[in-house]
Amino acid sequence: MRFGVFLRLFASLLRILAVLLLVPGAVAAYYGETGGVIAFAVTSLITLATGIILGKLSTEDEPGLKEGFALVAFGWLGAAFFGALPYVFLGTGFIDGLFESMSAFTTTGSSILTEANSQGYWIINSTQADLSLAHCIEAGIRNMTANSTVLDISSTADKSYMGLLFWRSFAQWLGGMGIILLFVAILPRLGIAGRQLYRAEVPGPDKDSFTPRIKQTAQLLWVVYIILTIAEIVLLCLAGMPFYDSLCNTFASMATGGFSPQALSIAAYKSWIIDAIITLFCFLAGANFALHYKVLKSDRKALFNDPEFRFYASIVLATTAIIVLWGGLDGDLFRKIQLAVFQVVTIMTTTGFATDDFDRWTAAAKFTLMLLMIIGACAGSTGGAIKVVRIQLVLKSAYRELFHALHPRAVIPLKLGGIPVKDDVLRPSNIFVTTYIMIFALASLLLAIISYDDPRMTIETILSATATTLGNVGPGFGMVGPTFSFAEIDPAAKMLLFFCMWIGRLEIVTALVLLLPEFWKK
Repeated sequence: MRFGVFLRLFASLLRILAVLLLVPGAVAAYYGETGGVIAFAVTSLITLATGIILGKLSTEDEPGLKEGFALVAFGWLGAAFFGALPYVFLGTGFIDGLFESMSAFTTTGSSILTEANSQGYWIINSTQADLSLAHCIEAGIRNMTANSTVLDISSTADKSYMGLLFWRSFAQWLGGMGIILLFVAILPRLGIAGRQLYRAEVPGPDKDSFTPRIKQTAQLLWVVYIILTIAEIVLLCLAGMPFYDSLCNTFASMATGGFSPQALSIAAYKSWIIDAIITLFCFLAGANFALHYKVLKSDRKALFNDPEFRFYASIVLATTAIIVLWGGLDGDLFRKIQLAVFQVVTIMTTTGFATDDFDRWTAAAKFTLMLLMIIGACAGSTGGAIKVVRIQLVLKSAYRELFHALHPRAVIPLKLGGIPVKDDVLRPSNIFVTTYIMIFALASLLLAIISYDDPRMTIETILSATATTLGNVGPGFGMVGPTFSFAEIDPAAKMLLFFCMWIGRLEIVTALVLLLPEFWKK
């Protein structure tokens, strides 16, 4: 790999991130949060300065495949690192800040926040916040005199951190369609690296673009993403949700991320209309965005003509029925359907919102949700996990092998939607599913070893924590269930799950290719 070429791309990405960090800083300024303004301003300056310095060390050669892989892999790590600084400045520990930042950018939605203020908004733990850099600076600005040696920071202990909560959701929205895809859409002349960045960034086995130019494809995907985002914001506001909450929840649901500004998640709004709107847009975000583009452009039946989308919808309907019948849900039939369909859609699309404590549901319901965490949404969506189309291909491969056992001489083409699937698509899909399961098993074992002396880390908690981070889902069961957080697990376990989120967002291959010695050779 040519490090000078990689540094040029990475430096450009950091400069873009530095500008984006000004947006939550402006939100913090609107709400009068001096500490938040300082935290985001300092972070933006650090990010910008790093980008400028790395740019001076770079070279202008044409980027290639290796540089494209490196940017995707290290771009997400870099975004998580610099995106973590506002959390650290506003009171979290460094590991907690890294965890929260990676969870945001990878649209996982697993959180370390544990407290809410009287309005229900998340806040940073006040004991930690009193010691934070930004609050000391803020207190110094407001309360220090010329002869002061001690800062009075008692007035800053119960902040709502509206700027920081906005940053969590905004980072999810950026990560949903992909910060690397935004990079491709903005920057010109990426050459062969642009196509590699697109292929490494867009999830799923089918990477075919719907326009000849990758840059134009990336721009069109972002246009569709923005259109759906605006539509959801408007509908949530009309349904009675405050504008700030509508922004944050829309960013999280369109990105299938799941960070809500409310500590009770969507249950805080107590509105079946809001639940229905969010369910609809999470469902749409879990479908292939190329199909949304076709629907908006001309083909109104593009979604329903797609075999993956039909299978995706069938899974939602079937698992909703299972949970309604055997989930042990409270309420009348309408309420059961409402709770079940919301949770099925938000878990399968890897959003992770909650309107009920599904950790109290029956074993049948929780096992169903666990399967959905592993299956995930459609290829080309903002969702994570294995992807529906890969499950389809594995099932069809299994059927073909069974049929071939009865008819050894038969030539049996594997088709999806009546179209033959090429081996260069089928083989990587089967390998991906196998590798995904192996990484899931290994990460679960390591998590069990790290947490061996913590009785709260039951097998249910361990398996769900691994599944929810590797699949970029959000909440799990037990100690990491919807009414708890990841705050109390071991720091080493947090770092393990940090890398699970990263590997899951990169769809494994882009992360594992870094382990090849050939990758680092020129």
